[in-house]
Amino acid sequence: MGLEIHDIAHSFGDRTALDRVSFDIAPGVITGLLGPNGAGKTTLLRIMLGVLSPDRGQVRYSDRPVGEEDRRQWGYMPQERGLYPGMPAGDQVTYFGRLHGLSGRDATSNAHALLAELGLEDRWNDRTDKLSGGMQQRLQLAASLVHDPSVMVLDEPFAGLDPLAVESLSETLRLRARGGRTVLFSSHQLDLVQDLCQDIAMVDHGRTVLLGSVSTLRASSDRRQLRLHVMAPNRDWLHAYPDVTVVTDEADDLRLALPPGIDPLDVLDAARAAGKVVDFGLDLPTLSQLFLSAADRTLDPAGVR
Repeated sequence: MGLEIHDIAHSFGDRTALDRVSFDIAPGVITGLLGPNGAGKTTLLRIMLGVLSPDRGQVRYSDRPVGEEDRRQWGYMPQERGLYPGMPAGDQVTYFGRLHGLSGRDATSNAHALLAELGLEDRWNDRTDKLSGGMQQRLQLAASLVHDPSVMVLDEPFAGLDPLAVESLSETLRLRARGGRTVLFSSHQLDLVQDLCQDIAMVDHGRTVLLGSVSTLRASSDRRQLRLHVMAPNRDWLHAYPDVTVVTDEADDLRLALPPGIDPLDVLDAARAAGKVVDFGLDLPTLSQLFLSAADRTLDPAGVR
């Protein structure tokens, strides 16, 4: 049961926060809502959760408009921590489980399992305000997952986390996605989530500027570069590829920019036919590079968005 963001628009006075944003969030994969600060990500999440009403468009779930009963079953992790500082960690997660309708026994059992999964099992009785920022972030995630939601919506979940905590949280999200859950999270840390997301929707100034599978977007980009160390007497073999741009040509080392539609394996075969290829590699653009390229295309000739 996936989510559909359809033609969402929203303004705050004269400022347009979202300008007809549309994309699908499939179950069983991790989808990233990416973009810089102020791009409109949090506004879109608030519309999805019913905190704001869109000026235009609709959020759909399982081919129908999202209702309040749907949203009550979702798991939401806000960017600003919504925890009770004086409450012990274990009681905190159990309490949120009870709010979502779990029995006391089930809420406590789920809380123990989640704290263990997130490396907080020895912090059950610690007051929340005595935990480090990273631990509080993991505790907040546990509170949003305690009722085993079918849809998970997370706003900047990696903010302030060290690399070990990032990996722990990432594995938790992967586990839920593999179980068929619908997982959406927002982030402006583009490279951090590059290996985590299967699908992405990038927004900038309220508009969708990049959308689709991460692997497909990177592999089909015009920013791909093929590295070759080829021992050949000349570069005549490159004449068969007039659209390929030579970025660098030093001694036997070549770096070529490949436009979409050019198969790097074809170019490699041509190089091997011309001489001995000692080393080669394909460099794909990062999400940051893809975003900058997409954002540049939204500029008008005067350089104004």
